[in-house]
Amino acid sequence: MTTEIRNWAVVAAAMEAQGATNSDMYRRAKALASGEADPMPTSFPAAPFSISAA
Repeated sequence: MTTEIRNWAVVAAAMEAQGATNSDMYRRAKALASGEADPMPTSFPAAPFSISAA
């Protein structure tokens, strides 16, 4: 598990603890923590996994 994936897992867990699971940021955190593609790509062409891998 990379540091970035671990960080996204922490973000997702914190949002779950507060009941904040109805947002795009939560869906993004869950996807990236699971190693899935970024559901909110911010570059063109779409970033396959992460926006920080520049």
